[in-house]
Amino acid sequence: MRMSLSSRREYFLAMSERYRQAKKRAEKTKIIDELVLVLGYHRKYAIQALKRGSVQKAKQKRKRSSKYFLARPAIMVVWEALDYPCAERLHPVLLQTAEVLSKHGELHLCENVRQLLASISRSTLARMLTKSRSMKRHRISPPRRRTPLESQVPIDRYQSGELRPGALEADLVEHNGGSSIGHFVYTLSVVDVATGYSRRRSVLGKGQLGVHRELKKLIMSWPYPIWGIHTDNGSEFLNNQLVRFCQANAIKFTRSRPYKKNDNPHVEQKNFQHVRAIVGYERFDTPDQVEWMNNLYEIYDQHVNLFQPVRKLISKERHGSTIKKRYDSAKTPLKRAIESGVVPQVLAEQFNASYQSQNPLALHRQIERLVRQRFLGLDTRAEAASAAADA
Repeated sequence: MRMSLSSRREYFLAMSERYRQAKKRAEKTKIIDELVLVLGYHRKYAIQALKRGSVQKAKQKRKRSSKYFLARPAIMVVWEALDYPCAERLHPVLLQTAEVLSKHGELHLCENVRQLLASISRSTLARMLTKSRSMKRHRISPPRRRTPLESQVPIDRYQSGELRPGALEADLVEHNGGSSIGHFVYTLSVVDVATGYSRRRSVLGKGQLGVHRELKKLIMSWPYPIWGIHTDNGSEFLNNQLVRFCQANAIKFTRSRPYKKNDNPHVEQKNFQHVRAIVGYERFDTPDQVEWMNNLYEIYDQHVNLFQPVRKLISKERHGSTIKKRYDSAKTPLKRAIESGVVPQVLAEQFNASYQSQNPLALHRQIERLVRQRFLGLDTRAEAASAAADA
């Protein structure tokens, strides 16, 4: 059973007397061990207490004067009027603001309160505000109402192991050169989750009509049927035109969670490899540049889908802090699509013939020539058109 406070004191005084009378070190050590065991003191504290002959009393908090109690209502009114600033911001304007509020009848200032407001220190004011934090009213923003479009387009995401070809992710890449002022070019990037087949188109601005027109071109020219489209929550995608288009073509339209880029990972991870690494981070804002970029993408998309092999993630396992990933054998996107059986036989034969007849090194040289001439400041409209015709 725990000893009472009076018993603990009596026991400590007795042990303290024995400690003072002890002559040998071993005897003092035995007394300290017994005191630590019985009273539960820390050993260092027990030694100090025995040397003092008394237990140290707990420090009492200094009672502060409450002379500013009369000024507290006026301080709270001023604090609220200024939207609850900290003491460092409130202190210099406390009396001045209180006088303004007094003129408008918000509070009554007598001479005594006026003197208290003028003499209160910043630290005292800070302590008063700290004790009154519960009075501070936190604004609660009303929940944003969901638009009818958001109700029609569910939030979802494709699984990393999606095997059905025809699940597309779409995204826009800005080409503003670091400044979002004015109109500039965007790249519309679309990728199939299952096969890795991807296409790109550029558009000036991100108006709904322009983006929908280019997205429709890509979908209608896709080599196999599309059953799903997944985008972010931008108005360039989340609009009535795309909703009606998906409904008319039996396409499942889903969107990401707001501010969650990982809901659209397959297209996001290709933005650098297939857009930034090709056209860079410069600003493009003219129709000629849009035409040049689209001619470039026509050649580049052939090279990517016909000749560039990609690996697909099969599984991943976590071992402590490391994740072990397993991939399948690298295949070109079109080969994956053809092997899955979704590409019509006629198109499959055409793609196989293109693979046999096209020179991947020649395509690569055409891409490099277009990019080099563009960034050297040369006129490339005719060059891009002829390169696209050759491809």
